[in-house]
Amino acid sequence: MKILTTREFRSETKAYFELAEKEKVAVKRGKKYIRLVVTDSPEKTLLDEDWLKQFLDIPEQHRCNPFEISPSGDLFFADKRNVEHLNRAIKEAKTGKMHRLSKEDQKKIFGS
Repeated sequence: MKILTTREFRSETKAYFELAEKEKVAVKRGKKYIRLVVTDSPEKTLLDEDWLKQFLDIPEQHRCNPFEISPSGDLFFADKRNVEHLNRAIKEAKTGKMHRLSKEDQKKIFGS
């Protein structure tokens, strides 16, 4: 991986764009890094190793494609149990079978 300063990137932008097609390139800006990623479409979803590990930690029988539900691919939606729970809650809300938490219960669950 090639890590550049913003000054290096500015002075040789074209060269580093070309390099990004062959290897990983990142520009250090303050305490953060901006990675150059080459793709054929700006809409293409890019995933990292942490996302993949968390996805694979969900038992296979409960996994589903989170991108079918959430454009961001939020892992909450990768677990069928969560999706089913939300669907039940929405259905109950539409039929009026829900109740509000008292202020005391809200404080117990969510804190002050």
